[in-house]
Amino acid sequence: MAVLDADLVHRWFDRLRRQDLSVIAFWDVRPTDQERAAVDEGGTAIGCAIRDLPAPAPVLALTETSALMLRDYLTGFAAGITEARRLLRVEPAVDLGSLADGVDPGASAIGALALAAGLNAAAAAMGGWSADRPSFGRDGPTAAESARAAGVTAAEVVVDGADLHRVAAHAAGTAVNGWRVGLPDDPAERADYRAKALVGTVLVALELECREPLPPAQPASCGALPGENRGAAFLAEITCTMHVADEVLPALIGELNRLCREVTLWPTDRSSSLHLHTDRPGEAIEQLYASGLPFDLAITRLG
Repeated sequence: MAVLDADLVHRWFDRLRRQDLSVIAFWDVRPTDQERAAVDEGGTAIGCAIRDLPAPAPVLALTETSALMLRDYLTGFAAGITEARRLLRVEPAVDLGSLADGVDPGASAIGALALAAGLNAAAAAMGGWSADRPSFGRDGPTAAESARAAGVTAAEVVVDGADLHRVAAHAAGTAVNGWRVGLPDDPAERADYRAKALVGTVLVALELECREPLPPAQPASCGALPGENRGAAFLAEITCTMHVADEVLPALIGELNRLCREVTLWPTDRSSSLHLHTDRPGEAIEQLYASGLPFDLAITRLG
């Protein structure tokens, strides 16, 4: 069973620093230098919180809104963990309210409780960035609303006795749900989108690191193990129809042009017919599903 300790925090933030594609590919938001600095600061602060040490003061002057939002989120995350651990360690009889209602704060529950507290404190720290905006817009919830919903979900499941992985999984699932993929044109919305994606990557990376190790995999008949593809690359022809919102279409076409040798689109009354030539069919199909739901999807070898 996963434990919220220094080793887990190290692996969690190492996955973020490596920009693991299993974490970031869905949003296609590659962190900037300032956003990476915010990740590093947050990893240090949360690592100190787990060891019951004070976090060092930030030393870098960040100017990017998304980086500042992420800094606030991770700083709040660390503060929430610190306070929860203090209450559970120094004042075990303290009333933690609904967060600990019905949960025995023993060794196995401390990590889950501290994580839920960290998620809610992180959401509160980010809340000021969207105080003058509605919680939901045309592209879905704001970054602050996604963070708030993740914290609420974590509190709900930890009350039911959820372990660390279940808390992390429910929080990550909530944070990444219900919003449209694709950078908005408006600068303020773009910064919020980046912050929302960065929060999502933080929580997805945590969920991945909290998973129990899988049993040893048995190779397929070709000898491949999970993640391996031993077949030969080929030039693929992909055809499908799909409805794509007008504001999402330029981003989709741009990504497909990056992945494909040829992109042909025929608009119709209700949907678009796409015809692609690519030697990266897997990535092209991922982009299609990230932007809508393809119908009549066919993949064949070209030539």
